[in-house]
Amino acid sequence: MRRSITVTPENDKKILLTKGRFLTGDAPLDIDYTTMINIFLELGHKVMTAAWTEITNPNVVIDKNDIVETFKKYAFNSELKEEAVGDQVTEIVFKKLIEQARLAEQQQLTQKEPTPVLPPQQQQTESDIGKTQKYVS
Repeated sequence: MRRSITVTPENDKKILLTKGRFLTGDAPLDIDYTTMINIFLELGHKVMTAAWTEITNPNVVIDKNDIVETFKKYAFNSELKEEAVGDQVTEIVFKKLIEQARLAEQQQLTQKEPTPVLPPQQQQTESDIGKTQKYVS
């Protein structure tokens, strides 16, 4: 389901930094932006639920395995992957269209005949100026 969402600059930075961590190492994993938002949303919900459930405990603890399972659930979800692939294909198509338009524009500019060079301007003498004035009136 598609929704419109506004992400604050601070949260956008957190999302992009986390995405970047997955792109490093020997086996990089490219997690799309929407999937990362869903992961953070579920993890945040787990933390909030733990805080509401354990009222007497001042520390909220979430099991590392829960975090890993949440990442697995969303990172390898086929429905989300299909949407992400669709978004990526759309982005690639738009980039290619823009690229092709620029190439066509450059080709048009290079295929135009060069502007002819004008002959050097000659110095006019007083007798030439009089002749010109005769025909102007």
